[in-house]
Amino acid sequence: MILKSLTLQHFRQFYGTQKLTFGANEDGAVTVILGENGRGKTGIYRAIIFGLYGEQRLEQDSNDANVTLANTKALQADFEGVKKGVEAKVMIEFQHTGVNYVIERSLLSIMDESGNPVERVQKVTLTNLDSKEVYEDEMIVNDWMDNILDRRVKGYFFFDGERIERLTRASVEQRSEISSGIKNLLKIDHLVKARQVLVHLQKQTIKQLEKHSTGDYKKCLQEKVEIEDKLDAFARKKEDLLSYGSQQDHQLAKIEKDLTRYEGKMSEFDKRAEIEAQLEKEEQEAEYAFRRLQEFNSKLPYMLAKNTLYAVKSQIDAYLGAEIEDVSISIDLVENLLNDLTCICGDTFKKDSSQYQALQSLKKAAGYKLEKAEYFDLKANVMKLIGFLEDKENQLQHLLEQLEREQQEVEDLKVKLDSLNRKLKETKIDDLYRLNKEREEVYENRIKVKYQLQELEEQMHELHSAKEQNELALASLKVKSGVHKQLVEKQEELEKAIVAMDKLLQEFEKDVISELESLSTQNFKYLLDENGQRNIKSVQVEDDYSLEVLNVYNHPFLANISQGQRQVLSLSFITALAQVAGGNDTLEMPLFMDTPFGRLSDKHQNNLLDFIPNVCSQWVLLVTDREFSLTEQEQFINSGQVGKFYKLISEEASTTKIQEQTLEMVGGIV
Repeated sequence: MILKSLTLQHFRQFYGTQKLTFGANEDGAVTVILGENGRGKTGIYRAIIFGLYGEQRLEQDSNDANVTLANTKALQADFEGVKKGVEAKVMIEFQHTGVNYVIERSLLSIMDESGNPVERVQKVTLTNLDSKEVYEDEMIVNDWMDNILDRRVKGYFFFDGERIERLTRASVEQRSEISSGIKNLLKIDHLVKARQVLVHLQKQTIKQLEKHSTGDYKKCLQEKVEIEDKLDAFARKKEDLLSYGSQQDHQLAKIEKDLTRYEGKMSEFDKRAEIEAQLEKEEQEAEYAFRRLQEFNSKLPYMLAKNTLYAVKSQIDAYLGAEIEDVSISIDLVENLLNDLTCICGDTFKKDSSQYQALQSLKKAAGYKLEKAEYFDLKANVMKLIGFLEDKENQLQHLLEQLEREQQEVEDLKVKLDSLNRKLKETKIDDLYRLNKEREEVYENRIKVKYQLQELEEQMHELHSAKEQNELALASLKVKSGVHKQLVEKQEELEKAIVAMDKLLQEFEKDVISELESLSTQNFKYLLDENGQRNIKSVQVEDDYSLEVLNVYNHPFLANISQGQRQVLSLSFITALAQVAGGNDTLEMPLFMDTPFGRLSDKHQNNLLDFIPNVCSQWVLLVTDREFSLTEQEQFINSGQVGKFYKLISEEASTTKIQEQTLEMVGGIV
């Protein structure tokens, strides 16, 4: 899809009828829209989503947010005048696979007696400008648009600074964002529903089996149902916890924003933020150390054999005799030397000499070792095993010490954090005190969610183990007769179908994750500076859907990268989502970015400005003055990639004017 133009009528901040055209192809694929916060940058993207899909809310809108699409000034004038309502309209002209279309959607908005806007979609029209075909049925139009770009993945073609920031934090919200992104990319709604039907049928079959079963088999069936019910309940609880954790992350971000008003206390807040960041890093290091220790569990049983091996070695030593254990010379060589009465060095000797006697002793020892070769080989293998186990003991000790250090560091940081929070509580500023108290509660809630999720994962793991044992028991107890036999066979076939479907889903998800990791790594390395490229090997999606970065030694490295590099990582992953959703490394869809630069260094920012136009057919960049400085303007001018440039100018309350300009006009560059 290539966007050609967007026409707005009384939509959001845009009073009256206003139009902008988008840069494309050889004329410059980048469209820059410059405006301060509240001027309507996101409103333009909101118009695109409403026009294409008829959706009146965006993903980033909170559940309790009142979103009105009609222009407030027009609504107020209508309320004070004729009270017929205001028609808010969006018209988008676009091209897809070489065919030109225009889609138009409108809604009627009118204020009720209390002055609250009431809105409903009024009309939708999709016109093929080449064939002159016109579609006015909403379902048909929506199906057309879903075929062009599935609405489930449309969000990956727009991301703002807040979304970028969310992905930089190792939080519940980050994992939820990545998990939902992957599941949306799979586009397997019908397959998931089919699985749910199979599970329902299986439960019904098991209940029928219970009626026709007795003894241990019936008990096992009841246990199977209980395990399945618990797993379902835990899965729902996990979803609730993830949702609650996401809400807490949003709330924390909002409080942080409110706290920035208190500049006089910012040093304490900065210090707290620094400690929290360090605490997060140390908790990740402690978690990594704990995982490594868990991985060591499989080797612990072998270490129990160490004393036994030493006992075996002592018995072999006693049997062989320690004085000849180091003999390694060939007996044939010794015999040749004795026959020739010549030393290895070439000197000759006599039969009654000390050299002759020494060689005789050596011959005896070599013969003894040859005779007892199996025992010597056994001793050598025992020594290797002892050496292996001693090495593992040292590794274990090192891991235990490392975990103890990391856990102690975590505890020390928590003490510092508690101390600083107590200090901030003592402030006399009521609002600051309230915000700080709310922040502490939210922060504690986030920690609780994290540990509750960990506990839930452990319980689910135990239940899955119990499920496997239960299935083994059922397999050995099943009865093969009459209707019972038929029910057993039906239940087994349903179980096979569910297992096969789960395997299919897992493999499909694995493929998508692999593609995401590959593209994220490719994007990340492109955007990093030279130092980052040397240190970082790849981006990885963990089993819990968190993002991890591996260094050149394949060790987790996320805790060691800077905040700027974390933002680059977020941009890399989100861009990879869009690339996978678009089905190509080069996106055939427009990519919208709202205030993406954030904390990026000049080098990272320059890399981004160079990178994005090369991976998408159109780039619509929504920026503020602070982000789009002379440096960025000069780079865009030199690249020749800017096709259109607009500035959003506030004329009065609720009224923004779209004004086309040139980069030279904005920056005063000649």
